[in-house]
Amino acid sequence: MLRVDLRSAPGAPLEFAVRFDLPPRAVLGLFGPTGAGKTTLLRAVAGLQPVEGEVLLDGEDVRARSPWLRPVGWVPQRQGLIPHWTPEQHLRALGPALREDPGDALHRLELDELRDRPVRRLSFGERQRLALGRALFTRRPLLLLDEPFSALDAGTRLRMGDLLLEEVQRTGAVALLATHDLYEVQRLCSRLCLLRRGEMLAEGPTADLLREPPHARAAELLGYHLLGDGLCVHPAEALWQPAAGRVGVQGVVRRALPRDFGWRVELTTPDGRAFAADLPQGARPPDAGERVSVHFPERRLPVDPLLD
Repeated sequence: MLRVDLRSAPGAPLEFAVRFDLPPRAVLGLFGPTGAGKTTLLRAVAGLQPVEGEVLLDGEDVRARSPWLRPVGWVPQRQGLIPHWTPEQHLRALGPALREDPGDALHRLELDELRDRPVRRLSFGERQRLALGRALFTRRPLLLLDEPFSALDAGTRLRMGDLLLEEVQRTGAVALLATHDLYEVQRLCSRLCLLRRGEMLAEGPTADLLREPPHARAAELLGYHLLGDGLCVHPAEALWQPAAGRVGVQGVVRRALPRDFGWRVELTTPDGRAFAADLPQGARPPDAGERVSVHFPERRLPVDPLLD
C-alpha cells in the first residue's frame, strides 16, 4: 500500500498539494499539461525535491531515507545512463537488486542485439527502453516513470506498456506514470490523478473519471470541450441527428480528419469556440465551410471557482 500526502515547501517555485492512496499492483497516471507538476511530484516522491508531508510505503515513511536508499525504480526523462557503458553493463551494475537474468531482460526489452553497444550509440528510444528495464527488473516496490514511452514508435510503445503491466502484476509493485497521452492513460492506468498548476483537480479510478468528470476543469483535461454555461461535450459522444436528451450545437466545418473510427470533424461555433465531433465509420464527412448541427448529451458540470 502506498500513501502520498505531500505539499510544496515554503518558497518553492511551484506550489502543489497532492494526496492519494494506492493498493499493490496499481498504476496511477499523472496527467496534465506541461507545467502541471507531474515531474515535480515524481521528484518529490523520489526525494529529489524539498517537500512537506509523508510518503508511506507499507506503513513506512520512506522520506526518512536518503534518496539513494529509497525502494524506488526511477525513470527520469533524461534517463540517467552512463554514455560509455553498454546495456548489459548497465543491468549487471545493479548487482543483487537485479531479479532477472541480464540476457533475458535485454531480450524482453528488445535490446539483445545491442547488448554490447555503448549507450552513446543507441537511439533515444533504445535508451528509453534500457532505462525502463533498469527500473522494472529490480527488487523495488515503487516505480516512478516520467514519460517512459515518449520516444517509442506505436508498436514498441504497446509492447513496452504490456511489459510494465506484466511486471507490476507479477511483483505487486505500485507505479506512478507521468504522461501526456490520454490513450496511454486509458490503456495502462487503473487510477488517474489530474494535475493543473500543482493542484490535484481529481483522483480516482480511470474509467470513472473518464465517464463522469467531477467538474468542467477536469473534463477539459480529459478531452471534453467547454461551450459555456457548464456545457461539456466530447467528440466521441456526437450524434448528427436530433435525439431526446441531447443538446444541439451549431458550427461551421473547418476540416475533417480521418481516424481509426471514421472521421473527426473540427468545427467553430458562431461565437468563435472550437470543438470537434466524431463521425461513424462509413459516413461521408461534411465539406469545409458547411454549417452543421451536432447533438451531444446535455452534460453540464460545475466550475469550481477555486480553480480559475
